[in-house]
Amino acid sequence: MHDSTMAPTVAQTKPGDLVTRSASRMAKLQLRARRKGSKLRGVFKKVVERVSTRAGSIVLCGTIGVILHEPETSVTQTNEDQDPPNRPPKVISEIPSTLSLATVDGDLTTNRNPDLPIHTLPPELLAEVFAMACFSEVAATNTARRERTTPLILVQICSHWRQIVLSTPHLWSWVLIRLYRSKYDSQLEILKDWIGRSSPNQPLTIELSFEDEDAWVAKPPHELLQILLKESRRWRSIDLTLPEACYQRIKATKPQFPMLEKIALQPLLADAHVSQTERKRLDVFEGVVPTLTHLRLNGYYLDDCGLPWDQLQDLVLQHIYVDECFYALNRAQNLVRCTLSTMLVNDCNRPVKKVQLTLPHLKRLRIQGASGTDQATLLAHLNAPALSELIISSSDASAAFPDVVKMVARSDCILRTFEVNGFDLDEAALVEMLNGLPTIEELHLVPNPNAPLANGLLDALRDSQTSTLTSTTTITSNPSSSSVPSGPTTSATTSVPTSFLPNLQCLEYEGEAAFEEETLVRMIRSRSGSGSECGQMEGSGDGMGSSGGLVRKLEVVKLAVNKSFSSDCQTLLSSLGG
Repeated sequence: MHDSTMAPTVAQTKPGDLVTRSASRMAKLQLRARRKGSKLRGVFKKVVERVSTRAGSIVLCGTIGVILHEPETSVTQTNEDQDPPNRPPKVISEIPSTLSLATVDGDLTTNRNPDLPIHTLPPELLAEVFAMACFSEVAATNTARRERTTPLILVQICSHWRQIVLSTPHLWSWVLIRLYRSKYDSQLEILKDWIGRSSPNQPLTIELSFEDEDAWVAKPPHELLQILLKESRRWRSIDLTLPEACYQRIKATKPQFPMLEKIALQPLLADAHVSQTERKRLDVFEGVVPTLTHLRLNGYYLDDCGLPWDQLQDLVLQHIYVDECFYALNRAQNLVRCTLSTMLVNDCNRPVKKVQLTLPHLKRLRIQGASGTDQATLLAHLNAPALSELIISSSDASAAFPDVVKMVARSDCILRTFEVNGFDLDEAALVEMLNGLPTIEELHLVPNPNAPLANGLLDALRDSQTSTLTSTTTITSNPSSSSVPSGPTTSATTSVPTSFLPNLQCLEYEGEAAFEEETLVRMIRSRSGSGSECGQMEGSGDGMGSSGGLVRKLEVVKLAVNKSFSSDCQTLLSSLGG
């Protein structure tokens, strides 16, 4: 049943990185084509980095060598604009113990391998190195997913590695599936073998994606999902591209997910390109995920999602409208971290029901996309007393600057990290906003290239400012005491010098630069405690800098700008990590 607070939109469909996925599929010219020898060389360079090796050629195979540092003897690579042959991966039990990846003498390889430092590692330590290579996070792109290290790659290197991998159930607890229609049958067999090699009590992490989504619209992978659902009680983390045609089959099995903590979902592109009234309700996990705390949704209408919002601690929402932000945040009041990514401009006039949002545990908030006006609308209704990190991104983010200050003051939070990126820099508006955020310790600015940073911000950081503080003293009569005279209420106004961003310790800027080098140097010297211009400095303790002109020492300045500096200035920047 749809929530009555959100009206369905008939004509509008969910765009976003779903469009990017479509363009990527249509291009088909990504760098995905490497012959297996070339691919293995890249993979094991990463592995070898974690252990000590000697310089020169490294041979890492039992009977056939894989040359990592002798390109003249390596196998010839295919044109990177061409797809490799569509050879289905073999079932684990059928993978041979040797591979003809380079022509080297077998006896010589056998004699050289035992002397390599990597072969002196105990099997337990080598298994940990394999786990680091297999379980490391990769970017959520098709290219990265194709090229990531898996146990199926490791077992093909040499008999020693094969034996370790096959005898380490933990390595098989991360199930990585990228479906090809032409290889589907063999991939089903591999999946059964893969899961069978994991420990029965080991929690599973599952990633499922599709090489060609259009091929699965008419015939979804029901058989593969049934294999996975048999182990649903072991699911701990899933990242699935899930066809809506599978919802009914999944619910029919009545799965239970007692260990499931993390869910990341996105629909097929074909499912996302229909209107909301034609979409199926995402109710697969309704009432069956008691331990769910992390959720990422991409391309769903949130009022069509049956999920335990009040359990969530970490939430990432992609391609959503501002009314959906109100919908989700009003229900997920236990959030600690929240990312609203690629917010969509409300150009279809969706009704926005504005409600006050109180998130008492929220520490980190990232808002990206839409317009500064939409971001301001959301911030104007937010109360987050625990907020310590805020990131906003929009070309007209300056429209939200006043509401940033008001939200921080209303929440009475100590905002320590603030980042603005992808915005058209209005230096005066930026300085005015930052003047109302005295608790900031780390400031990151990445504006669009059309408006370079001039001297305004640097001058504000160097110069002290004076604010007028009004203190009021009230004296009342006390009938029971003759020692306290009665009198009228009096007020006194005093001018107390305060510093701009007194707690700033880290400043990072990436973009165009129009400021003068002398202005930069004077600011650094005045805020880092070096040179004749330094004022009253506080240490780098945990306390907030006070008024009265005291500032904390600036520890880090990093600039990525289209500007060259003198050697003295560069030395000064280098001393601060720049």
